[in-house]
Amino acid sequence: MSRDILAEIIEKRRVDLARLGTCFGFERPERTRPLHPFIAAPGTILEVKRSSPSKGNIAMGLDPIETARTYAEAGTSAISVLTESNYFHGSLADLVKVANAAPNCAILRKDFLLIPEEIDVAYDFGADAVLLIARILSDETLLQMAKRTCKLGMTPFVEVRTDDDLRKLALVQKNVECVAGVNARDLRNFHIDPLIPAAFREKLGPRAVFESGVQVPADAAFARRLGFTGVLIGEAAAKNQKCAKDLVHAFVSASPDGYGKFWKRIAEKREQVCEKFPGKPLVKICGITNSEDAILAAESGADLLGFVFFSKSPRKTTAEEAKKIIAEVKAKFAENAPLCVGVLADRGSEEESAALKLAREGILDAIQFHGCGIPENLRNANSLDFGYYEALRVKSNEDVSALTQNSCHSLPRTLIDAYLPKEIGGTGKRIASELVDYVRKNNALWMAGGISPENVSEIVTRFSPELIDLSSALEEAPGKKSAEKMRKFFAQVRG
Repeated sequence: MSRDILAEIIEKRRVDLARLGTCFGFERPERTRPLHPFIAAPGTILEVKRSSPSKGNIAMGLDPIETARTYAEAGTSAISVLTESNYFHGSLADLVKVANAAPNCAILRKDFLLIPEEIDVAYDFGADAVLLIARILSDETLLQMAKRTCKLGMTPFVEVRTDDDLRKLALVQKNVECVAGVNARDLRNFHIDPLIPAAFREKLGPRAVFESGVQVPADAAFARRLGFTGVLIGEAAAKNQKCAKDLVHAFVSASPDGYGKFWKRIAEKREQVCEKFPGKPLVKICGITNSEDAILAAESGADLLGFVFFSKSPRKTTAEEAKKIIAEVKAKFAENAPLCVGVLADRGSEEESAALKLAREGILDAIQFHGCGIPENLRNANSLDFGYYEALRVKSNEDVSALTQNSCHSLPRTLIDAYLPKEIGGTGKRIASELVDYVRKNNALWMAGGISPENVSEIVTRFSPELIDLSSALEEAPGKKSAEKMRKFFAQVRG
């Protein structure tokens, strides 16, 4: 049985509350600090954090006063103070010190609060907002604590991560004004997935915070590109406070855009598939060259369609052909249409220019850079009209190690494909099983190469991919799909 860290934290907290009281042994001060609005406008929440169950020691020598001043000088609108002692080595003493050291910032008490009396304690120790974790509170207690927070002039910050949490959030929002947050980290096992917040964003209301896992400025920008009002940054800021200003700047200088929209739609499609076909992957049908095949794939259940812009491929398409096919698909299926992806493998080519033009015009939803690397001007862009991701052809553990090292929130997923010299895609070659296992230890698995109607059931059972991508195995001739093979495939993958 896997370890449930959240349950451990709550159990120890109940013991400490009974033994030490709501102030955990600290003398209760009288608040003199004025209240500040919490995430009333787009901004960052930098965290005073010494350690965590997932990372161990992060910044054990951290001085809360100097840290708060550094964060304030970096331009953050809010500072989060972890006051949990057993796993995060924080305390209410830190809360008072930070509140006094950063008089112009909103202060969030971040803890695993369990009873309404703790709200009054947070107020007295200087907090402007309190974290309320929906998962650990009953409907009645959550609502009672949220109302008490508002009565004292503070902001309830309600954290969600499940559909039942959303139900509780709606209950709070009917009664009081609050900020909603979604944690990319699962508090039971501390696994991080940036597409969890992406899937939740449209369900949270206008003021919403992306929590956890941000490591570099591009990750902070990604949260804003998804449409979040705030981003909570812990380890990256506390461990390297010199980077605080860059993290703040990255978030506030970005804006919701097409890149974020694409990943939100991927996350939403994943949720829809998981609900309808538990345990089954998203499906991308690649090498679409005609409307008949595109409509057949969409009717069969494809989540993405791939259009190849590569002069040497027998499945290549032109910009005009792709434009016509996509228009027909979107007209027929409207908001239920598959996402349309242009596949590039030849950087600097006319085909690349044509595909990028279609993406900028909103015709293609995303670009897949297949074995050719992502252009730096896209990696460094603050705003784009389209999404993108990389496909890597892997042949060794070194290739997989590079994938793991380069993964971050701002590049949520990478497709892996089989390697064959001088061949790119549509080879029918499978990736070695040991390489696939190596990838899925640390990454959500997007997989191409050698997948067919005959082996897809075994692949899904063996590897549990999040997305599978296939092309040649569904063809009756290069560039022409077989209706019989398509039906057989979807019967296997969604049956």
